[in-house]
Amino acid sequence: MTYRPYLAMIQQSVSQDDVSFKEIAPDYLYRVLKDDKSFLMHDVEIGLNNSSSLKIARSKSGTYSALQATNVMAVEHFFLLNPASRFSKADSFKLALNYFHSFNERVVLKQDDGSQGENVFKIDSEDQLETHLSDLFSLQVDACLSPFYSATYEYRVIMLKGKPQLFLAKERTTSWKHNLIGGSRSIDVPSELEPKLADLATNAALAVELDFCSVDILHTTKGLLVLEINEQVMLDEYIKGDPTRVDKVSKIYREAILERFTRL
Repeated sequence: MTYRPYLAMIQQSVSQDDVSFKEIAPDYLYRVLKDDKSFLMHDVEIGLNNSSSLKIARSKSGTYSALQATNVMAVEHFFLLNPASRFSKADSFKLALNYFHSFNERVVLKQDDGSQGENVFKIDSEDQLETHLSDLFSLQVDACLSPFYSATYEYRVIMLKGKPQLFLAKERTTSWKHNLIGGSRSIDVPSELEPKLADLATNAALAVELDFCSVDILHTTKGLLVLEINEQVMLDEYIKGDPTRVDKVSKIYREAILERFTRL
């Protein structure tokens, strides 16, 4: 058994299904067993998604390209290769500057494979762009640039086997970001918006070929736009202190784990 509350919830979700977890590395790596079948579980990753889709989802620019190719409405993310890469040929700083001016000099700069709102900067000057892009490249990571969309609300749709399982909403408060850990407020999704969110999230998950994921959607003046797709379903902040939410997420993970066994 793990001491991590979210991981413990996942393990307990199948406690009545004759599923057991053999610890390989504490709080990190487990072999999940049921009858004569088993699979490896890495952190909270169950293994329902294929490796190519995982890599695409971890790249914000790659995700946008896959969505654009299938006409799914999304926030633009343009790739900026680290100049230290052996594949580097174009001037990433010049490219970033061109994007900056084409987006009315209001952009968001991110680590291309970042998560949890880390290394994300709102940029409104050339000096800021050069400074933060240099800082990102010094971390030996690639970057991406997108236009800034002012949005009060961000929605998250949990997808499993091509069907929406849960709708969440976040309202930004003191920050321009929507991260719950950064102070945003969790609110209910208006029921009249759920069908539109469901359609967009379903098309997004299909475009990237992910069977189990969360789709983040911004409510902008241009309408609903997919912001990113998360290949890991992390809802630890969402469920804190709310038994009803714990039960909802637990049921989703139970279905996901049992589905994994059907594929063995």
